[in-house]
Amino acid sequence: MAYNDFLAAFAKAQAVGSVEDLLSTHAKRYSFQIRSRERAKSMIAMFDEKLGLDWKGLRVLDIGCAYGAFTIELAKRGAKAVGVELSDKWLRLAKINAQDEIDVPFISCDAASRQARRQLVRYGPFDVVLLNDVLEHIYDTAGLLSNVRALMAPGGILYFKVPNGKATRHVLLEGHKSVFGISLLAPDYWPQFVKAPFQIYYRRWEYFTALFNEFEFTGLKVLNVNKDKNIGVTRTHIVNDLQKIRDHLKPENFQNGGQFKTASEACQQYFDEVAEDLEGMGWQELFFKYRVTFWEGIIQSAASQSNGLFSLRRGKASL
Repeated sequence: MAYNDFLAAFAKAQAVGSVEDLLSTHAKRYSFQIRSRERAKSMIAMFDEKLGLDWKGLRVLDIGCAYGAFTIELAKRGAKAVGVELSDKWLRLAKINAQDEIDVPFISCDAASRQARRQLVRYGPFDVVLLNDVLEHIYDTAGLLSNVRALMAPGGILYFKVPNGKATRHVLLEGHKSVFGISLLAPDYWPQFVKAPFQIYYRRWEYFTALFNEFEFTGLKVLNVNKDKNIGVTRTHIVNDLQKIRDHLKPENFQNGGQFKTASEACQQYFDEVAEDLEGMGWQELFFKYRVTFWEGIIQSAASQSNGLFSLRRGKASL
Protein backbone atom coordinates (compact mmCIF):
# COMPACT_ATOMS: atom_id res chain seq x y z
CA MET A 1 0.00 0.00 0.00
CA ALA A 2 1.06 3.59 -0.63
CA TYR A 3 0.96 4.43 3.07
CA ASN A 4 3.32 1.58 3.91
CA ASP A 5 5.65 2.83 1.19
CA PHE A 6 5.43 6.28 2.75
CA LEU A 7 6.35 4.91 6.18
CA ALA A 8 9.32 3.08 4.68
CA ALA A 9 10.47 6.22 2.85
CA PHE A 10 9.96 8.35 5.96
CA ALA A 11 11.96 5.91 8.10
CA LYS A 12 14.77 6.06 5.56
CA ALA A 13 14.66 9.86 5.35
CA GLN A 14 14.91 10.13 9.12
CA ALA A 15 17.58 7.40 9.31
CA VAL A 16 15.65 5.38 11.88
CA GLY A 17 15.96 1.97 10.22
CA SER A 18 12.99 -0.10 9.15
CA VAL A 19 9.25 0.55 9.38
CA GLU A 20 9.21 -1.84 12.33
CA ASP A 21 11.77 0.35 14.11
CA LEU A 22 9.77 3.47 13.25
CA LEU A 23 6.56 2.01 14.68
CA SER A 24 8.19 0.67 17.83
CA THR A 25 11.41 2.30 19.00
CA HIS A 26 10.66 5.69 17.42
CA ALA A 27 6.86 5.64 17.59
CA LYS A 28 6.57 8.33 20.28
CA ARG A 29 9.01 10.74 18.64
CA TYR A 30 7.35 10.50 15.22
CA SER A 31 3.74 9.90 16.27
CA PHE A 32 2.66 13.15 14.56
CA GLN A 33 3.91 11.88 11.20
CA ILE A 34 2.88 8.25 11.71
CA ARG A 35 -0.69 9.29 12.57
CA SER A 36 -1.01 11.79 9.72
CA ARG A 37 -3.72 9.80 7.90
CA GLU A 38 -5.67 9.36 11.14
CA ARG A 39 -5.43 13.08 11.87
CA ALA A 40 -6.65 13.85 8.36
CA LYS A 41 -9.68 11.60 8.77
CA SER A 42 -10.46 13.20 12.14
CA MET A 43 -10.34 16.67 10.60
CA ILE A 44 -12.67 15.62 7.77
CA ALA A 45 -15.07 14.14 10.34
CA MET A 46 -15.00 17.44 12.23
CA PHE A 47 -15.82 19.34 9.04
CA ASP A 48 -18.67 16.92 8.34
CA GLU A 49 -20.05 17.47 11.85
CA LYS A 50 -19.66 21.27 11.94
CA LEU A 51 -20.51 22.17 8.34
CA GLY A 52 -21.92 19.10 6.64
CA LEU A 53 -19.85 19.70 3.52
CA ASP A 54 -20.34 17.60 0.43
CA TRP A 55 -16.71 17.23 -0.63
CA LYS A 56 -17.41 15.83 -4.07
CA GLY A 57 -16.19 18.31 -6.66
CA LEU A 58 -15.05 20.93 -4.15
CA ARG A 59 -11.76 22.60 -4.98
CA VAL A 60 -9.52 22.34 -1.92
CA LEU A 61 -6.10 23.92 -1.39
CA ASP A 62 -3.96 22.33 1.34
CA ILE A 63 -1.20 24.83 2.11
CA GLY A 64 1.83 23.34 3.84
CA CYS A 65 0.62 19.84 2.99
CA ALA A 66 3.87 18.19 4.22
CA TYR A 67 3.43 14.43 3.72
CA GLY A 68 0.15 14.90 1.85
CA ALA A 69 -2.16 13.00 4.18
CA PHE A 70 -4.90 15.66 4.33
CA THR A 71 -4.76 16.29 0.59
CA ILE A 72 -4.96 12.56 -0.14
CA GLU A 73 -7.85 11.82 2.21
CA LEU A 74 -9.86 14.77 0.87
CA ALA A 75 -9.25 13.63 -2.71
CA LYS A 76 -10.49 10.17 -1.74
CA ARG A 77 -13.72 11.85 -0.60
CA GLY A 78 -14.17 13.34 -4.06
CA ALA A 79 -12.58 16.76 -3.60
CA LYS A 80 -10.37 18.30 -6.28
CA ALA A 81 -7.55 18.68 -3.79
CA VAL A 82 -4.18 20.32 -4.39
CA GLY A 83 -1.25 20.13 -1.98
CA VAL A 84 1.36 22.91 -1.67
CA GLU A 85 4.65 22.51 0.15
CA LEU A 86 7.92 24.45 0.24
CA SER A 87 10.07 21.48 1.29
CA ASP A 88 11.05 19.21 -1.61
CA LYS A 89 11.85 16.50 0.94
CA TRP A 90 8.29 16.44 2.24
CA LEU A 91 6.83 16.69 -1.26
CA ARG A 92 8.71 13.57 -2.34
CA LEU A 93 7.19 11.75 0.63
CA ALA A 94 3.72 13.12 -0.21
CA LYS A 95 3.96 11.71 -3.73
CA ILE A 96 5.02 8.32 -2.35
CA ASN A 97 2.12 8.54 0.11
CA ALA A 98 -0.35 8.97 -2.78
CA GLN A 99 1.15 6.64 -5.39
CA ASP A 100 -1.00 3.73 -6.60
CA GLU A 101 -3.84 5.11 -4.46
CA ILE A 102 -5.02 8.39 -5.93
CA ASP A 103 -3.80 11.03 -8.37
CA VAL A 104 -3.20 14.29 -6.53
CA PRO A 105 -1.21 17.34 -7.71
CA PHE A 106 1.53 18.30 -5.26
CA ILE A 107 3.17 21.64 -6.03
CA SER A 108 6.47 23.03 -4.76
CA CYS A 109 6.20 26.75 -4.01
CA ASP A 110 6.29 29.43 -1.34
CA ALA A 111 2.60 29.99 -0.70
CA ALA A 112 3.21 33.64 0.30
CA SER A 113 4.84 34.53 -3.04
CA ARG A 114 3.23 36.03 -6.13
CA GLN A 115 4.72 33.15 -8.10
CA ALA A 116 2.58 30.77 -6.03
CA ARG A 117 -0.52 32.77 -6.95
CA ARG A 118 0.34 32.38 -10.64
CA GLN A 119 1.02 28.66 -10.22
CA LEU A 120 -2.18 27.92 -8.35
CA VAL A 121 -4.74 30.03 -10.20
CA ARG A 122 -5.30 27.26 -12.77
CA TYR A 123 -6.55 24.92 -10.02
CA GLY A 124 -8.97 27.41 -8.46
CA PRO A 125 -10.97 29.19 -7.45
CA PHE A 126 -10.83 27.23 -4.20
CA ASP A 127 -13.91 26.48 -2.12
CA VAL A 128 -11.89 25.38 0.92
CA VAL A 129 -8.36 26.39 1.95
CA LEU A 130 -6.51 24.63 4.78
CA LEU A 131 -3.87 26.29 6.95
CA ASN A 132 -3.30 23.38 9.30
CA ASP A 133 -0.25 23.97 11.53
CA VAL A 134 1.06 26.44 8.95
CA LEU A 135 0.67 30.04 10.11
CA GLU A 136 3.35 29.69 12.81
CA HIS A 137 5.88 28.81 10.11
CA ILE A 138 5.12 31.77 7.83
CA TYR A 139 7.05 35.03 8.13
CA ASP A 140 5.06 36.88 5.45
CA THR A 141 1.58 36.12 6.75
CA ALA A 142 0.15 39.17 4.97
CA GLY A 143 1.49 37.90 1.64
CA LEU A 144 0.00 34.48 2.36
CA LEU A 145 -3.48 35.81 3.24
CA SER A 146 -3.40 38.10 0.22
CA ASN A 147 -2.82 35.06 -2.00
CA VAL A 148 -5.47 33.02 -0.21
CA ARG A 149 -8.07 35.75 -0.66
CA ALA A 150 -7.20 36.10 -4.36
CA LEU A 151 -7.42 32.35 -4.96
CA MET A 152 -10.64 31.62 -3.03
CA ALA A 153 -14.10 31.29 -4.50
CA PRO A 154 -16.74 33.79 -3.28
CA GLY A 155 -17.81 32.75 0.20
CA GLY A 156 -15.13 30.05 0.42
CA ILE A 157 -14.04 28.55 3.73
CA LEU A 158 -10.63 29.01 5.33
CA TYR A 159 -9.71 26.52 8.06
CA PHE A 160 -6.78 27.28 10.37
CA LYS A 161 -5.04 25.63 13.28
CA VAL A 162 -2.16 27.44 14.97
CA PRO A 163 -0.28 26.88 18.26
CA ASN A 164 -0.74 29.28 21.16
CA GLY A 165 2.63 30.29 22.60
CA LYS A 166 0.97 31.81 25.66
CA ALA A 167 -0.58 28.50 26.72
CA THR A 168 1.03 27.41 29.98
CA ARG A 169 1.65 23.92 28.58
CA HIS A 170 3.62 25.33 25.64
CA VAL A 171 5.71 27.48 27.97
CA LEU A 172 6.60 24.35 29.93
CA LEU A 173 7.45 22.42 26.76
CA GLU A 174 7.36 24.10 23.35
CA GLY A 175 5.76 21.83 20.78
CA HIS A 176 8.30 21.94 17.93
CA LYS A 177 11.67 21.85 19.71
CA SER A 178 10.57 20.53 23.13
CA VAL A 179 12.45 23.30 24.94
CA PHE A 180 11.23 25.13 28.05
CA GLY A 181 10.21 28.76 27.67
CA ILE A 182 11.05 29.45 24.05
CA SER A 183 7.42 29.95 23.00
CA LEU A 184 7.68 33.26 24.90
CA LEU A 185 10.75 34.40 22.97
CA ALA A 186 11.11 36.26 19.70
CA PRO A 187 12.93 34.18 17.04
CA ASP A 188 16.07 36.32 17.51
CA TYR A 189 16.63 34.58 20.87
CA TRP A 190 16.02 31.01 19.73
CA PRO A 191 19.64 30.33 18.61
CA GLN A 192 20.61 30.54 22.30
CA PHE A 193 18.52 27.41 22.88
CA VAL A 194 18.23 25.42 19.64
CA LYS A 195 20.24 24.85 16.49
CA ALA A 196 19.16 26.57 13.29
CA PRO A 197 17.47 26.33 10.90
CA PHE A 198 14.05 26.99 12.34
CA GLN A 199 11.09 29.02 11.18
CA ILE A 200 8.60 29.29 13.99
CA TYR A 201 6.78 32.49 15.00
CA TYR A 202 4.49 32.54 18.02
CA ARG A 203 1.97 35.35 17.80
CA ARG A 204 -0.90 36.54 19.94
CA TRP A 205 -4.49 35.74 19.04
CA GLU A 206 -5.12 39.42 18.30
CA TYR A 207 -2.50 39.25 15.56
CA PHE A 208 -4.55 36.69 13.65
CA THR A 209 -7.90 38.43 14.09
CA ALA A 210 -6.33 41.68 12.84
CA LEU A 211 -4.91 39.81 9.85
CA PHE A 212 -8.26 38.22 9.02
CA ASN A 213 -9.98 41.59 9.28
CA GLU A 214 -7.42 43.26 7.05
CA PHE A 215 -8.08 40.74 4.27
CA GLU A 216 -11.84 40.90 4.74
CA PHE A 217 -12.56 37.44 6.07
CA THR A 218 -15.80 37.28 8.03
CA GLY A 219 -17.93 35.02 10.23
CA LEU A 220 -15.11 33.67 12.41
CA LYS A 221 -16.18 30.47 14.14
CA VAL A 222 -13.78 29.29 16.84
CA LEU A 223 -13.83 25.52 17.20
CA ASN A 224 -12.11 25.25 20.61
CA VAL A 225 -14.41 24.03 23.37
CA ASN A 226 -14.00 24.87 27.06
CA LYS A 227 -14.10 21.50 28.83
CA ASP A 228 -13.33 22.84 32.31
CA LYS A 229 -16.25 22.48 34.73
CA ASN A 230 -16.00 26.03 36.04
CA ILE A 231 -13.70 29.03 36.30
CA GLY A 232 -12.18 27.60 39.47
CA VAL A 233 -10.87 24.60 37.54
CA THR A 234 -9.43 26.86 34.86
CA ARG A 235 -7.70 29.07 37.40
CA THR A 236 -6.33 26.06 39.28
CA HIS A 237 -4.80 24.59 36.13
CA ILE A 238 -3.19 27.93 35.25
CA VAL A 239 -1.83 28.53 38.77
CA ASN A 240 -0.47 24.97 39.01
CA ASP A 241 1.29 25.30 35.66
CA LEU A 242 2.73 28.66 36.70
CA GLN A 243 4.24 26.99 39.75
CA LYS A 244 5.79 24.32 37.51
CA ILE A 245 7.29 27.09 35.37
CA ARG A 246 8.73 28.77 38.47
CA ASP A 247 10.10 25.45 39.73
CA HIS A 248 11.92 24.90 36.43
CA LEU A 249 13.30 28.43 36.32
CA LYS A 250 16.61 27.61 38.06
CA PRO A 251 20.17 28.04 36.72
CA GLU A 252 20.89 24.32 36.90
CA ASN A 253 18.13 23.62 34.35
CA PHE A 254 19.87 25.66 31.65
CA GLN A 255 23.05 25.10 29.69
CA ASN A 256 24.54 28.47 30.57
CA GLY A 257 23.90 31.78 32.29
CA GLY A 258 22.82 33.47 29.08
CA GLN A 259 19.99 31.00 28.57
CA PHE A 260 18.87 31.40 32.18
CA LYS A 261 18.89 35.21 31.97
CA THR A 262 16.90 35.30 28.71
CA ALA A 263 14.32 32.76 29.95
CA SER A 264 14.00 34.48 33.34
CA GLU A 265 13.29 37.89 31.80
CA ALA A 266 10.68 36.44 29.41
CA CYS A 267 9.02 34.42 32.16
CA GLN A 268 8.84 37.42 34.51
CA GLN A 269 6.98 39.40 31.87
CA TYR A 270 4.72 36.37 31.41
CA PHE A 271 4.07 36.10 35.16
CA ASP A 272 3.10 39.78 35.28
CA GLU A 273 0.68 39.37 32.37
CA VAL A 274 -0.93 36.22 33.78
CA ALA A 275 -1.35 37.84 37.20
CA GLU A 276 -3.24 40.78 35.67
CA ASP A 277 -5.37 38.46 33.55
CA LEU A 278 -6.27 36.26 36.51
CA GLU A 279 -7.62 39.39 38.18
CA GLY A 280 -9.40 40.97 35.24
CA MET A 281 -10.33 38.32 32.67
CA GLY A 282 -13.53 36.33 32.46
CA TRP A 283 -13.64 32.55 32.38
CA GLN A 284 -13.79 31.99 28.63
CA GLU A 285 -11.03 34.53 27.98
CA LEU A 286 -8.73 32.89 30.52
CA PHE A 287 -9.36 29.44 29.12
CA PHE A 288 -8.79 30.57 25.54
CA LYS A 289 -5.58 32.48 26.30
CA TYR A 290 -3.84 30.07 28.66
CA ARG A 291 -5.46 26.62 28.43
CA VAL A 292 -5.97 26.22 24.66
CA THR A 293 -2.74 24.88 23.16
CA PHE A 294 -3.88 25.16 19.52
CA TRP A 295 -6.33 27.77 18.33
CA GLU A 296 -8.61 26.29 15.70
CA GLY A 297 -11.28 27.93 13.62
CA ILE A 298 -13.17 28.46 10.38
CA ILE A 299 -13.58 31.78 8.63
CA GLN A 300 -15.14 32.81 5.35
CA SER A 301 -14.09 35.00 2.44
CA ALA A 302 -16.07 38.23 2.47
CA ALA A 303 -17.81 37.80 -0.88
CA SER A 304 -21.54 37.05 -1.01
CA GLN A 305 -22.35 34.03 1.16
CA SER A 306 -25.29 33.14 -1.07
CA ASN A 307 -22.86 32.46 -3.90
CA GLY A 308 -20.33 30.58 -1.83
CA LEU A 309 -20.59 28.70 1.45
CA PHE A 310 -24.32 28.13 1.44
CA SER A 311 -24.19 26.35 -1.93
CA LEU A 312 -21.50 23.99 -0.60
CA ARG A 313 -23.55 22.80 2.33
CA ARG A 314 -26.31 20.27 2.77
CA GLY A 315 -29.11 22.42 4.13
CA LYS A 316 -27.33 23.78 7.20
CA ALA A 317 -27.38 27.41 8.29
CA SER A 318 -24.40 29.53 7.29
CA LEU A 319 -21.61 30.46 9.69
